[in-house]
Amino acid sequence: MRLNTFLFARPPLAVLSLLAALSIGCGAVRNPALESARDAYQKARQDPMIVRHAAVALDRAGQSLQEADRLWAQEKNVTEVEHLAYLTEKRVEIARVTAERRVAAEEIQKVRSQRP
Repeated sequence: MRLNTFLFARPPLAVLSLLAALSIGCGAVRNPALESARDAYQKARQDPMIVRHAAVALDRAGQSLQEADRLWAQEKNVTEVEHLAYLTEKRVEIARVTAERRVAAEEIQKVRSQRP
């Protein structure tokens, strides 16, 4: 028996262990769209301007993210989860723009009140 045939016929224990570990780690399938939406939401929650000036819009984003998480955990419905992840990201963007507009409106009010 040739050496190459022997090595490939019986993989070393380390290779088998690695394959076993990889197969166990793949048990928790991740959804990239959901991960992206979760990241966007977390960044928005850490932005004091958004939290202060667009809490309602941010709450709506959180609700759609919760629903996406629930669907992914229970049903693995890719289409619906990706739709909800998309909605979450758009709602985060709405919260960001809402906060920016409200801050700008406050600044305009300050300038107007300082005029004689």
